[in-house]
Amino acid sequence: MESPDAAKKRPRVWAVGGGKGGVGKSVITSSMAIAAARRGRRCILLDADLGGANLHTLLGLSAPRATLSDIFRRQAAGLQEILLPTAVPDLHLISGAGAMLDMANPKHAHKAKVIRQLFTLDADEIFIDLGAGTSFTVLDFFLLAREAIMVVTPTPTSVENAYFFLKAVFFRCLRQSLGAAGAAEVADRALEEKLARGVRTPRDLLVEIRRIDPAIGEAAAAKIASLSLRVVVNQMHREELPLGPQIAEACRDFFSLEVNSLGEIRHDDKVRISERKRSPVMLAFPQSAFARTIDGMVESVIESHGRSS
Repeated sequence: MESPDAAKKRPRVWAVGGGKGGVGKSVITSSMAIAAARRGRRCILLDADLGGANLHTLLGLSAPRATLSDIFRRQAAGLQEILLPTAVPDLHLISGAGAMLDMANPKHAHKAKVIRQLFTLDADEIFIDLGAGTSFTVLDFFLLAREAIMVVTPTPTSVENAYFFLKAVFFRCLRQSLGAAGAAEVADRALEEKLARGVRTPRDLLVEIRRIDPAIGEAAAAKIASLSLRVVVNQMHREELPLGPQIAEACRDFFSLEVNSLGEIRHDDKVRISERKRSPVMLAFPQSAFARTIDGMVESVIESHGRSS
């Protein structure tokens, strides 16, 4: 068993995901990493969007000389060998650029190797930019994070996809916890009986599992409750009402998931301008509304853990 001191030395992992593409996950992930690095934290950005890796472009870097593809093809022994420096002190990039189509959903052994090595890197914070959708790769990276952040925009399609994403997170976490307990058959039975017994939501499913096997049900509920999820609403306009708390409340009612609102990010034209300039908005416009909001979010997370440690 890992000692408390050893656990404290492991980097904190942040994973930024969501059900829909185009909601700003990459910009938010890279901006959070820059904000943390500027606070003196040693940071690594992992571009795990293997179907459309673009963090190097957002950071103003040319085509990366080393990427995750080198790990998958065994041209590099470990993640340490493919770390790329950036223009931001204390911030390095692990790029997913150039990945072949068959690497968008890598083999379990490749994924396990990356996950295992992540926690051995010499860093304080690791930020993972996830692709859209609900592949097992996306879900597994999201679930390993200490700070699991879901990005949504205030549009019906984005909100709907966010709930689909959380549903997939719920069932992936449930399946992992029950599989580890050797009790996957309990979940299968509960799923088979859910229509007959009126099980309509993931929360109802937990109740049904408890009915079939109270001990396993309690273990599954504890695993779900241990998840620390946050939601960020991006591209808000001033006339729109805060959406994050509403999503958090709905998740508690529907999934029995504790989802905390990290805040809303107002629409800011400086983000688009910085993308055209191939310069991170945190560097090009450090006093912009977007940059100040990101700084506040990162500070709130780091400071809250500092007080609780």
